[in-house]
Amino acid sequence: MKIKSLLFFFGINFLLFAVQLFPQQQKLSIKEAINIALENNYEIRIAKSDASISDNNYSLGNAGFLPKVDVTGSRTQAVTAIQQEYASGQTVDRPGSRTSTTNAGVALSWTLFDGFKMFTSYSKLKEYKELGEIKLRSQIENSLLDVIKTYYDIVRQKYNYDVAKESVNISEERVKLAGEKLSVGSASNLDLLRAKVDLNADKSNLLNQEVILSSLKVTLNRLLSRNVALDFDVDEIIDVKEGLSFDQLKEAAFNNNADLLQAEKNKSISSFDVTLLRSDFFPKINLLGGYSYQRTQSEAGFFRINTNFGYNYGMNLTWNLFSGWTTRLQYENALITLDRDEIKLNSVKTTLESNLLIAYKNYEKNLEILKLEEENVSVAKENLELALEQLKLGSISPLEFREVQRNYISAQSRFSSAQYIAKMSESDLLKQSGSLIPQEI
Repeated sequence: MKIKSLLFFFGINFLLFAVQLFPQQQKLSIKEAINIALENNYEIRIAKSDASISDNNYSLGNAGFLPKVDVTGSRTQAVTAIQQEYASGQTVDRPGSRTSTTNAGVALSWTLFDGFKMFTSYSKLKEYKELGEIKLRSQIENSLLDVIKTYYDIVRQKYNYDVAKESVNISEERVKLAGEKLSVGSASNLDLLRAKVDLNADKSNLLNQEVILSSLKVTLNRLLSRNVALDFDVDEIIDVKEGLSFDQLKEAAFNNNADLLQAEKNKSISSFDVTLLRSDFFPKINLLGGYSYQRTQSEAGFFRINTNFGYNYGMNLTWNLFSGWTTRLQYENALITLDRDEIKLNSVKTTLESNLLIAYKNYEKNLEILKLEEENVSVAKENLELALEQLKLGSISPLEFREVQRNYISAQSRFSSAQYIAKMSESDLLKQSGSLIPQEI
């Protein structure tokens, strides 16, 4: 019983040691990858900072609605030699006389009317705030699309790795079979050598797949802004959405596409620029007010202490009647810029519609190709199984079997590529329609 207990104890400890020494890869789903990117991705974080600046700039004070108040204060000391001679013949000679002066004041300036510029500026700042939010969305979409492409490329290459591993197993079985046949004299040494060459080729392909997988994992870790050496596992399949409606995608695109929304905001900002320049043709009225205090103390002179204090107020009107036509020139250029942004907006709309139509047709064709390649994999697998049985029976030559094996690997590779391409077509459609970002964000 003691021996059994000891064996059990050491067995448990060995298993715990093995788990620590060879930890299992953590499974990373596409949803988890997206959430990590939203939290950590450097480009997204930079875009969030830019959007926060635009949000902070949207204020009444930045638009010019609020008054400006300045407080000033100073104290100076002067040492001077004073020599004075009066008409009566009296003279004053005070070398090193000290004089101190204290000044303090509060000044207020408040624009009451500026040709409605402050109202336009406030509306323009709101447009910049919303433009910042749209740019943030655009950066999120671009970053997430990179994450999605890299993630599913890893899924594809992992599938190819498994297929390459399966091919190595098949080639090892072929080498074993050729060796057995050689030992009984039913095959030549040439068949065994060919089988070994093909096995080495398959092993080399497997190693290449490991390199591709490792590089893609590093790239995804970089996009997720985490330790690039972190290893992980991914999902087994690529789930492609079917039945996307072009009409629904088009409607969503004209409401949510980031490029289109940015073009609309740029046009709106240009229209506010025209209004701002138009306000320069109006007079400007400012309310002024303040309070000042001054105290001078001198050791010599007619006044030993002189104090002045009080408040002031008033209004100021300025009206530029002529500025060498620069105001009108700027106004006309603003109109041209507005017209240019209108043209850009129409161009973006046309480009969006054409790109969306092309992407949708590619999406439909890629789904058809995916179904064909899926059927080809099934046929190629069945053909390989039959060929392996025939090879064991000697009904086909090793070269013929190798050709069947290559066809099977090629069919698997085309299928994984078709899955990936169809998924990218789907992702591109969702991005153009503004539907790539998850709704909960």
